Amino acid sequence: MKPYTYLHRISQLDDMDDHSVLSKSKLHGFYYYAHMLGIYYILDLIYFNQLGTILANSPTISAVRRDGILMIIWAVYSFAYPYTIYFSHKFGQKMLLVIFISLPFVIFPWFTINYQLGFIPGAFVGAMAFIGFMKEVSYIKNCKKPISLWEFFIYMITPALVFYHDYPKTKKIRLVYCFAKLFNIVYFDILGAIIIAKHIEPQIIGTSDLILQTVLLLFPLTAFWIVLFFLTFENILNLLAEITYFGDREFYHDWWNATTFEEFNAKWNTVVYAFLHTHVYLQLQEWKVPRVWSKVLTFAFSALLHEIILITALRQFTPFMTFIMLFQVPVMMALRFLKNTRIGLIYFWFSLIHGVPIIVSYYVLV
Repeated sequence: MKPYTYLHRISQLDDMDDHSVLSKSKLHGFYYYAHMLGIYYILDLIYFNQLGTILANSPTISAVRRDGILMIIWAVYSFAYPYTIYFSHKFGQKMLLVIFISLPFVIFPWFTINYQLGFIPGAFVGAMAFIGFMKEVSYIKNCKKPISLWEFFIYMITPALVFYHDYPKTKKIRLVYCFAKLFNIVYFDILGAIIIAKHIEPQIIGTSDLILQTVLLLFPLTAFWIVLFFLTFENILNLLAEITYFGDREFYHDWWNATTFEEFNAKWNTVVYAFLHTHVYLQLQEWKVPRVWSKVLTFAFSALLHEIILITALRQFTPFMTFIMLFQVPVMMALRFLKNTRIGLIYFWFSLIHGVPIIVSYYVLV
């Protein structure tokens, strides 16, 4: 199998591109209908002076506000620190490369725990640390000729985790497109905060019964998960792609049509999938690891990264997330016969809708 290849592609649900699957669909009006409902929901809360109260009384949102400066400091650090890798690689200092690429695994847990960051700020710090780690690993392995400091900076903000010298490039930056994405980022941020403060936290605080809490969280967590998907993959990554002239906007495939979790894991986040496929799975194949075990170990590596973030953000070791992710492996193998079937599609959505609340409830109640 070949490394992941970047091509000129469009984000499927890009509401600002006339050539996207969404724009070409006869059902695209439903997207704008849902989008406008969300906007009017926010305006309704503002008109009745409820938005400020809702967000002010939220422990999660309060933690984000309290730790906002620290999150900004970490974001700046995340873009500055990789230059240690750049110079170590440029001057052939392999020992320094090993030290510098390993150091964030100590720095980000210390930073999170020392400053007592809330869950979302802690998860943000962990995610940024691992994004930097993956970009640095790919740069070391794939950079075959010297690049300038500016080119390295552009790579660090390009929404790709696999380094190549010749990404597909667009010809210009569309200002209207950028403003639309900025508007959506603000909109989805506010909508996500409202869902947390008004619909998720009351259900978590209001009951200590695992089953009841799971049922009460089914709708708000599903809504929040979809909002987070649009915020991240359709707006933040597309905005970064636009300002870096990055031509491959296919940050996901049609994961909503997945009939097995093997499909879902390959489709829902192609940014991380590209790294795992290129630098973990194919590396294991080079080491003559059997194909099945290469897939299992790649999946385990991904689960480990998620678990490290959770352990640090929650300050507790309860590897339920890793168990759930690894449990998917035998389940995926056993249910391959459901691929491309209506029953498989129903099973996928049933598992997704119920699985997220179960995981959240477990970590809250432990």
